[in-house]
Amino acid sequence: MTARARIFHGWWIVLTAFVCHAVNVGLMFYAWSVFLTPLAAEFGGRAPVALGYSFTQFATASYGLVVGRIVDRRGARPVEAFGGCVMALGFLLLSRARSLLALYACLAGPVALGSTCIGALPNNTAVARWFVVRRGRALGIATAGISAGGIVFAPLAQYLIGRLGWRDAYVVLALLILVLVLPLVLGFMRRDPADLGLVPDGMPRSREHAQESLAQVERELEHSLRPEQAVRRTSFWLLAVAFGITMAGLSGVLLYQIPLLVDRGMPAARASLVLGATAAMGVVGKLGFGALLDRFDQRRVAATCFCLQAAGVLLLWLTRGPVSLACYVVLYGYAMGGNATLQASLVAEAFGRGHFGAILSRLVPFVVTAQALGVPATGYLRDVTGSFGPALATIVVASLVAAAVVLRVELPPRPWRRQRARACAG
Repeated sequence: MTARARIFHGWWIVLTAFVCHAVNVGLMFYAWSVFLTPLAAEFGGRAPVALGYSFTQFATASYGLVVGRIVDRRGARPVEAFGGCVMALGFLLLSRARSLLALYACLAGPVALGSTCIGALPNNTAVARWFVVRRGRALGIATAGISAGGIVFAPLAQYLIGRLGWRDAYVVLALLILVLVLPLVLGFMRRDPADLGLVPDGMPRSREHAQESLAQVERELEHSLRPEQAVRRTSFWLLAVAFGITMAGLSGVLLYQIPLLVDRGMPAARASLVLGATAAMGVVGKLGFGALLDRFDQRRVAATCFCLQAAGVLLLWLTRGPVSLACYVVLYGYAMGGNATLQASLVAEAFGRGHFGAILSRLVPFVVTAQALGVPATGYLRDVTGSFGPALATIVVASLVAAAVVLRVELPPRPWRRQRARACAG
């Protein structure tokens, strides 16, 4: 038996999701803050360019309503193969944009569509279908790609822009999308374990584990809700509010972290490295929170994550020295790393995996809309007050509100979660 044959195929799904998350968020989020300065110089200032990012977010939310249903029916493989090609095309078109309108059209068109198709919806849906007992751990590893993308693509974008200019940098990144995404998606991504004659979580280690794993799958299918049922549950709207608030704050902090540090006198190149370090801690956070989700009440894990984010932003707001900045990077980077893992896991826990993609696609527009409003709101407060202080104070309060809200989400009966924790510990 080969080494590949001994590895449960679900872990190849996790690897593929990791890389797709890294490419998508690394380019659409972390690298955007690097491109913001040259794009602002080319197209008339930060405000109109930041508006383009908001258009991208709104477009992504709209595309997600359709993409989620397709993923549930057809699987992630065709969606992500299409998305990689379209996103690469969008980056090529961005390199040729000569007007603000053309920039908006590229961002809201092929770039946003491609991003949706290789982003959280297909990847988290695929991982959620392949894992039940170890879902938190698997999602933690897969979504660690989000932070890994920041480690790689923020410094890479800075290097390419410095050496080639922003237009040719987009061309190089378009080629990287094709090289990194397509081989893994076409080679490994599959819709469901049953397609390969497998069960979620892989080959059980004993007969007892086999029976427990199958029981877990059956229970989850029993409590799985259809999308129209899920949106009528209070828990759906509590999750939308909690993650909408926290993701709006997270986007505001990370997208303006470089400008904030530059305002304080730090060179742009060093500020991009600080952003990369924050993303690196996010990898640790995703792995850490992923393991906690399989063992403890997910609502309390989420509330703890949001409170730690508030503490991290408080450090960034009130302190200045290099030691306090390092503490911020460690604390906030670790805490913000849990968001993507928490959102996907809580949706699966609350509503089941039967229609995960369609349900998540109905939740995402609210979260993305909050992000789209949070980013320009942060910039507006900075411009009006002359300081990032009021925006950071608002984000601290919002994170604490999100912690209180997520504790009110209803999850399946406690025996379900206790059995899952025992299975993970075993």
